[in-house]
Amino acid sequence: MTRPSSSLPASLLTIAMSIVGSRAFLLPVALHPPHPTAGGRDILAVMSSVASTSPLHAAPASNVHVLPTENDVASAIHEIVERAATESISARGRFALAIPGGSVLKVLADLEPSSDWPRYTTLAFVNHKCVPVDDASSAIEAQARTKFVNRWNVGRVISLDGTSDGAHESSGYEAKLRALSEVELPRDVDGFPIFDLALIGVGDDGHIGSLYPNRDEIDVVDGPWVVPSYKKDPPGISLSLPVMQRAKYTVISAAGKSAKYPNGKAGAMRMAIMDENVMPSAFPAVALREYAAWILDGPNGSELINAKMSTVEDAVTAVFEDEVARAV
Repeated sequence: MTRPSSSLPASLLTIAMSIVGSRAFLLPVALHPPHPTAGGRDILAVMSSVASTSPLHAAPASNVHVLPTENDVASAIHEIVERAATESISARGRFALAIPGGSVLKVLADLEPSSDWPRYTTLAFVNHKCVPVDDASSAIEAQARTKFVNRWNVGRVISLDGTSDGAHESSGYEAKLRALSEVELPRDVDGFPIFDLALIGVGDDGHIGSLYPNRDEIDVVDGPWVVPSYKKDPPGISLSLPVMQRAKYTVISAAGKSAKYPNGKAGAMRMAIMDENVMPSAFPAVALREYAAWILDGPNGSELINAKMSTVEDAVTAVFEDEVARAV
């Protein structure tokens, strides 16, 4: 499947979705709407009204792997990171990696690089709170540095300025990303960055990065790479939806459980992966349904209908084979 190219909001993009076999794609006719002049705004208003009351009707995600244990999911992520890094560095000498906070940091903390690929890595954050970057209690960067970044000796980390100003931090972070050469961070034909690998977290409410349900940030698809997020105080920043969708490899993982949540995020995974009656505006993870590889452990995949148990090897192989298939 080709990567998206659009100036329509995420909620409107679903109107342009069609099914071919088992895969959903965005019809080109809807990707370049009229400029929103007086007439254009009327058209968009009608489409928005339809979108807000229409189900997705998209095929379930096709690249989904349920592994037996939480450790298996971690092993798969480790292998994906290593393979993506080796592939990218072999091709152009650099590896652009985007990571979130939360459980992904724990997974990466247990990864011991098999070579010196971190030296050639540019690390950016999918989302980050607008706090001092050395605040160990709130800053993803501080936590990542403690857990693995410093130990790995990562070549470059793209940091926030450390203020509480969401607009300043989002524009500043985007400027730092744009300042990178295309060798370090490639661009597509629309000028969006292409991370070699983006690891994305999904919340119980379907948020991805800091793109939360029923908020304007999820609809920013017309140019910005980074957006401010005012869902919480202090605010945060997030890669925009088109950036998440355009990564060469986008991987979403969910593993682990607790006494309170014995099946982890099983409900959220079901909605994100296969629910036909949910909109991206109400459950943002749906917008990555056909762009991501989904790797879950047994509890987190327990609500998926007809899901079959996979293996680490098959999950890793499928991530890279899917990219080849999309490129054809």
